[in-house]
Amino acid sequence: MTTATLESPMVRNSISVKEDIQLLIEEKLNAFDAAIAGHEFLEIDGDIPGNIPKEDGIKIINHKLESAFVIDVDSVIRQDVESVIHALETGITTRLYGVTRIVGYYSRVSNWNKSKIGELHDRHMGRYSVR
Repeated sequence: MTTATLESPMVRNSISVKEDIQLLIEEKLNAFDAAIAGHEFLEIDGDIPGNIPKEDGIKIINHKLESAFVIDVDSVIRQDVESVIHALETGITTRLYGVTRIVGYYSRVSNWNKSKIGELHDRHMGRYSVR
């Protein structure tokens, strides 16, 4: 009979993990800042504070499209810089998490059942009035 012994996993203290995460966040934000600073027609125009930290955003002006975008800090951190820059250059965005606003609150589409997703696909924008 063979006996297996389990080695104790290497445990990192929580301070080191927090420092690693903080360094990663700083690296991502610095890379984003450098990409915008060196860009031909994108410019950071400031920050837009939200009601809670998760809603804080960065205002980016696209001089080529003559438009402005607000991107939340969480998106900058979680996505690769090239994807974010491409979205800001073209104005074409992709829903990463499928978050939508319905009846005054936000929810993730991934939590919806098939019927609710079907309703979302059937929606369209238009001008509605009462006659």
